[in-house]
Amino acid sequence: MTIRAFFAFIVILVGSGLCSSPSPQDLRGHLRAGRDPTPERAASLEAELFENPEDLFARAQLVGYYYRQFRDRSARARRHEHVLWLVKNAPEANVLNESEGWIDQSLYSETYRKATRLWSSHLESDPNNLAILQNAASFYTLGDRETAIQLLERAQALDASNPFWAEQLGHLHKLDMQSSLGAPDAEAAGRALAQFERAYGLSDESGRDGLLEGLGKAALPAGEVEKAREYAELMLSRSSQSWNVGSLLHHGHITLGTIALAEGRLAEAKNRLILAGGTPGAPTLNSFGPNMALAKELLELGERGIVLKYFELCSEFWSTDRAKEKLRRWSDQVAQGSMPDFGANLIY
Repeated sequence: MTIRAFFAFIVILVGSGLCSSPSPQDLRGHLRAGRDPTPERAASLEAELFENPEDLFARAQLVGYYYRQFRDRSARARRHEHVLWLVKNAPEANVLNESEGWIDQSLYSETYRKATRLWSSHLESDPNNLAILQNAASFYTLGDRETAIQLLERAQALDASNPFWAEQLGHLHKLDMQSSLGAPDAEAAGRALAQFERAYGLSDESGRDGLLEGLGKAALPAGEVEKAREYAELMLSRSSQSWNVGSLLHHGHITLGTIALAEGRLAEAKNRLILAGGTPGAPTLNSFGPNMALAKELLELGERGIVLKYFELCSEFWSTDRAKEKLRRWSDQVAQGSMPDFGANLIY
């Protein structure tokens, strides 16, 4: 998985909750507006900032603009300058809770160190500011997950009735559970499950629908098979009423198919795989693609035909040129009797 793909995946995990964020000013619309301006418009925004450095709207647009120009060294440098200015002068701005406002420690270590010093200063002088705790936790998610978790736990202690913190902690523990792409870490899965369950208990009905996928994915590696079954069945029962119908159908059937296979019900597992492939799609499925964990297990049992059919179904919603090329490559490998490298699609 590429660095940019991993960044995007973290955004899905850490920023996918429906609970209200505590950020006092929403600049995300301006951040999005910065994705498509012309170079001339970007130059105009820079001129506006020269006259008024406190213009957060212009600065948010420029962060979004330069983030899209990541191959340009000067654009990367300008984004870093704007991000550092925001961390220093507007640490509550929710631009800093988005991937555009993060600094990759492995690529830009000196800029990362500058940002950590600024965050440390804010956290020392204003330790109970929820927006600062949230933004700092987002910043540390990739470079120092232990610190990110500690910051979210502090926020949770201050704002215990808000499901947002439990959901974010669930996502971070889920990252620890899955970080190696190997066998999931059962202890991290248990911590993720506990936080997702806490968020579920504190959420309203629409918020609960958004938590079911995380609950199901954490319950199985945590060894809680009956809970995983319960959450998967809830996914399917809620799918007709939920905004997240495609994702619930997909992951509900994948979870139940995985359980069926573990319990020796091969025919049901194969049928669940086909039902998972028949999802109408969802934003995350359409971009990141389907989960391949059950398909891999079936391939290990020699069930090539059913997996090829699953690939064909997935091509209906995972339909970008890049996705179709990946599915074609996987199909060729399966047809030849080899095991594809599914990479992060064992996690998605």
